[in-house]
Amino acid sequence: MEQIIKLINNRENFILVGHTSPDGDSIGSCFGLAFALEKLGKHVKVILEPYPHKYHIVPGRHFLLNELENIADIDVLIALDCADVQRLGHTQPLFNRAKTTVCIDHHKTNPGFAQFNHIEPQTSSTSEIVFRLIQQLYTSTSKASSQEYEIDTNIASAIYAGMVSDTGGFRYSSTSKVTMKIAAELIDTGIPFTEIYNEVMHKHSFGGAKAKGVVLQNAMVIADGRIIYSYISRETLVKLGAYASDLDGVIEYLVDTRGTQMAMLAYEKVTTPNICPNTNEPTVKVSFRSQGPDVGAVATALGGGGHQLAAGCTIIGDIETAIAQALPLLERELAIYNGNGHK
Repeated sequence: MEQIIKLINNRENFILVGHTSPDGDSIGSCFGLAFALEKLGKHVKVILEPYPHKYHIVPGRHFLLNELENIADIDVLIALDCADVQRLGHTQPLFNRAKTTVCIDHHKTNPGFAQFNHIEPQTSSTSEIVFRLIQQLYTSTSKASSQEYEIDTNIASAIYAGMVSDTGGFRYSSTSKVTMKIAAELIDTGIPFTEIYNEVMHKHSFGGAKAKGVVLQNAMVIADGRIIYSYISRETLVKLGAYASDLDGVIEYLVDTRGTQMAMLAYEKVTTPNICPNTNEPTVKVSFRSQGPDVGAVATALGGGGHQLAAGCTIIGDIETAIAQALPLLERELAIYNGNGHK
């Protein structure tokens, strides 16, 4: 962390990027750090793919840069919440030609792909790491005593939204005592924490509600009910007027089924050039959740990544192909977990 703080203090121009298909943690950590750098007098821009409407409650959209072809020299590029360089998506070429690259992340599968890396696999979210980074940045500046260098409601709202998103509303096992203390500090700044929480965790569209119903209807179990999986086609999502982001939370509902240890959800995506170049083959996003077995190992074996209890990947092919590839790996990890004395 010290090297990154020194680097930030000594440089002036920054581009912050998140991972492809950005979630709340990616968005919150990018905007939270952007506001903090702006307070320090830095020039900062954020590049993110289009993201779900529920995250519009996170302040900072004025930092967004959409015209990538107009970017000339890149002094410092900071990748946030990105487990590997491929997950940068359309910003990977920018990363490759940046003068200096930084990665701040909390995924255990992250190999440390930047010049400067700070990775904390045990931390609840990248947003939580960014909170501590901002505190140390403000402490390190000679004007640290000034009220100008305090975590304000813009920074706090972004960080809080990111933490809420990646902890499942402070439900996941990665939520620690430190996590809750930070959340309390953020709330103390005067942010509309109830509104942020409800927007991120509970609000949904009518089409989204119907899409979740389809996922539940399609659910099946194997391994005596210890593995539950489901799917939904892009055709169905379009018919219902729903988006992939409307499926947030449904896999957590599946893994909470009594007797279940692992859950999987597969849904079709629009072909993404950086994942599936020069092909018309469909791609399927697969999400995993667990009550103990290592789904991170399953996702990594399929070209993705994540954590032991929450992970994901993208598979080229149709839903049937994705399910056929993933289920044997889930069964293997379940056998390893139960073979080690866990039940």
